[in-house]
Amino acid sequence: MFRFRRWKKRAEPQVNVTPLVDVILQLVIFFIVTTTFVSVETGARVNLPSANFSRIEEAKTITVTLTKGNTLYLNGSLTDWTELPRLLVVELRKNPDAVVVIEADREVLHGRVVKLMDLLRRAGVERMAIATQPGEEK
Repeated sequence: MFRFRRWKKRAEPQVNVTPLVDVILQLVIFFIVTTTFVSVETGARVNLPSANFSRIEEAKTITVTLTKGNTLYLNGSLTDWTELPRLLVVELRKNPDAVVVIEADREVLHGRVVKLMDLLRRAGVERMAIATQPGEEK
């Protein structure tokens, strides 16, 4: 006589999603934290004058900021009038086609901006522009 074996019903395999949820939660936290750091601006805040001009491509710019208190910043880093030419030469060697954008507060005296432009020219800057904020169309 034949003896039939009874097959035990095996439990179906299940996928444990707990590690997947943990990884996704960590990615969400990472992206939230990094986007808050990206929105923080570096450098000085200046009140730019307004004008209706075209924009310069930001990837090829070197920014020199002159605040109301006559403080200078180069690409967001604090500098002084004597160090600026040396630092500009270094920046221009990295990107010789760059345009130097002057961000001067609207309350800075005109003579200070002209002095800064003269200093930039003596440092070898050939292309410069003055930053403005979009004006109201009349």
